[in-house]
Amino acid sequence: MFDRYYDELEVGDRREFSGVTITETHVVNFAGVTGDHFGLHMDAEYAKSTPFGQRIAHGLLVLSVGAGLIPLLPGRVQAFMGMDEVRFLAPVFFGDTVHPVMEVLEKEDKKSGGTVVIQENIVNQKGDVVVSAKIRIWVGSSPEGAGTPPA
Repeated sequence: MFDRYYDELEVGDRREFSGVTITETHVVNFAGVTGDHFGLHMDAEYAKSTPFGQRIAHGLLVLSVGAGLIPLLPGRVQAFMGMDEVRFLAPVFFGDTVHPVMEVLEKEDKKSGGTVVIQENIVNQKGDVVVSAKIRIWVGSSPEGAGTPPA
């Protein structure tokens, strides 16, 4: 989505992006950066005693990885405006592959572009939505003539 300008996006546009396999390294590095060393993510013995039966990735790690898989080209995204209705719907285990699927829900014209509300679902290799969120992005308008087919 964010490899396009505001005027190139339409309500209902939907795109899937490439995925990444979540590894123990992702989880350990995320714990180191955030300080979140909760046993469900870091302690294999503790995690065995939970309903999941094994360690799982941090929900915010999965959300962040999903954001990182979306191409961002200069001049398109002006600012991240917020996120609503974030839901962690299913666990992501080490070895699961996740990818983002996005759909434009709303557009609101602003000077030099506009805001776009996007439904972002992060989906695992089985097709299950593991994380969902509505995100609001300020997207810039195309430079004069960009995106216009030649006459």
